[in-house]
Amino acid sequence: MSTGGLQDLRREHYAELPEPKKEPEKVQHVIADQYMKTLEQYIDRLSDHVRKIQDEELAVTNQFSAALLSLQTKSHEKRRTREDVARDVYQKKISKIRDKRKKYREMLYDAHAERKKLIDSMQIQKDEDDILRRKLAKLNALNAGETSREQRRTALVDWFAVVFAILQLALIIIYALVADYRASAGDATSASCADYAGRLRPVAPHYQFYTDVALFALVGFGFVMTFLRKYQYSAIGYTLLVVAFAFQWTIVVAHFFRMAAQQRFSDFVLDQQDLLVGMYGAIVVLISYGAVLGVLSAVQLLFVALVEVVVYGINVWLATRYLWTYQNALTPFDEATGTGGVPTLAGPWHAFGLGGDAAHVHVFGAYFGLALAIPLSKRVAARGRGHDDRASSYTSDMFAMVGTVFMFVLWPSFNAALAPSAVQHRVVVNTVLSLCSSVVFAFLGSRVFRGGKFDMIDIQNATLSGGVGIGSAAALLVSPGSAMIIGAVCAVLSTLGYAYVSPLLAKRGVVDTRGVHNAHGIPGLVGAVASVVSIAIAYDTSPFVYGQRLDELFPQGATTAAWHLASLLVTLLLAIPSGLVLGLVLAGCTSPTRRLYSDEVAWRVSGDFELSSTEDDDDGGSGGGGGGGGGGGGAAGGAAGGQRRVRAPRA
Repeated sequence: MSTGGLQDLRREHYAELPEPKKEPEKVQHVIADQYMKTLEQYIDRLSDHVRKIQDEELAVTNQFSAALLSLQTKSHEKRRTREDVARDVYQKKISKIRDKRKKYREMLYDAHAERKKLIDSMQIQKDEDDILRRKLAKLNALNAGETSREQRRTALVDWFAVVFAILQLALIIIYALVADYRASAGDATSASCADYAGRLRPVAPHYQFYTDVALFALVGFGFVMTFLRKYQYSAIGYTLLVVAFAFQWTIVVAHFFRMAAQQRFSDFVLDQQDLLVGMYGAIVVLISYGAVLGVLSAVQLLFVALVEVVVYGINVWLATRYLWTYQNALTPFDEATGTGGVPTLAGPWHAFGLGGDAAHVHVFGAYFGLALAIPLSKRVAARGRGHDDRASSYTSDMFAMVGTVFMFVLWPSFNAALAPSAVQHRVVVNTVLSLCSSVVFAFLGSRVFRGGKFDMIDIQNATLSGGVGIGSAAALLVSPGSAMIIGAVCAVLSTLGYAYVSPLLAKRGVVDTRGVHNAHGIPGLVGAVASVVSIAIAYDTSPFVYGQRLDELFPQGATTAAWHLASLLVTLLLAIPSGLVLGLVLAGCTSPTRRLYSDEVAWRVSGDFELSSTEDDDDGGSGGGGGGGGGGGGAAGGAAGGQRRVRAPRA
């Protein structure tokens, strides 16, 4: 019987209770105290003795029953006399046994009461020590030497250290053996960068695009994912870790598939465009990471990056090599030698196609992450600890808005970095216009769907959906007005997703922490469909687009629209099953009682961690962040009196 149920009982009542079948719960593995151990041993002995008395009582009762049965053959007078004698003997014996049992039960009660007092006092002392230590840490009064000794004492080499060391060493060996540079970098870095006078810029444009895309990934995605009030170290730190690892791995995978497409394997040559290719692969993993934010450990996240980059590379290879989405003209095929028929490098497209393509990047990353989240969320839904920490604060939401602003500014570079030079300016302008339109309609949709108030979750994510939707072949072909329409449609659908779709997923136990289905999945689908429609309309209208022949951009002609649609279907067929399989594998390696959404699991946090993560709630809570109450329009999501709101729609 647990001690929590004894505090309202009197001793005489406790003495009459039936004997428990199991031993009392022990805490000596939690509190290593000699007195507690002795007290536990005393309780065990008393419990054993009470059970022996109970067995003795049962034996006397059985003897009395057997004696009564043996008297059934006697005459009535003899049977009555002997029954009275047996009953008197039985009552005397059972009375002594019960008195003795009552005395030991009272002793057991006293021992339990003493045990409870000891636990309470030790817990109070522990709480007081923790409070004092946090106050000292906040005043920077902790001894630095003591902290250093504690770190050395708890140092260990775990699976994360081993796996990461092996993977990074493997990448170093690959780059050392098969990577090199061109003898002259001039032509390789300037061929696709012309200014308005038609002159070729030497090296700067590629590197400028790289810095923009790197800031887009590290600052944009890193800060956007800091909305969880207790997961900000991990959001930014793991973003940096994913980018560093996936960047290297993507370049290797991309060159492998490029050589496979050209049917020629050799050492690969690095140039500044490879920096962009590496960042695109890292961003795909970051999109998927948003779906399982706060659930995966660092080593699991590395495995996700390892597997997802390979599947992403396969998807892009199939799309550019066999589905004719972004491909240059093929070299002539020589029947005598069996060579040729591979994409030429002299066309407008990079071997990796349009780097920021809505289907290849956003749809793939979103639905891979969502499929990854399904088995993981089922694993930790019932017994996972820390579900209440899946909440934002006023400060964490403001940090996330910093990431939103960075992504708004840098998204044009993300979409245009690998676009053909002749259309780059259209991609940039259309992206800016689409983003502006999505910002306006995200504010409008948030106010309408949230009952007359803006919700921070919509402003952080749905405002950027226009950049996702225009990141396709549509950016090369559509007019400014059409770009703004695409941005408006994406924003409305994204806010609808946050208000209505996310709560439905949460009710079914699917964790989508950041809501990547609404931020990247739905707008990505809109962008992919817009690409198909715009290509079909362009070929139906004229063989030229803004003075450039369409066949120069799409050598497959009018069938390119159908190939883009096929590419979208292949993307979904690759992303969802592969994410689901990887999620099942990781779920099997995940404890169902894992602590979620907290930096304390993997980071050394400051002494004021608990205080700082709750101060905002005590001072007024989050102004948005909760995404409303879900379902019927999120006005009910507001918390009266400044109470903190949990971001349920991101589930």
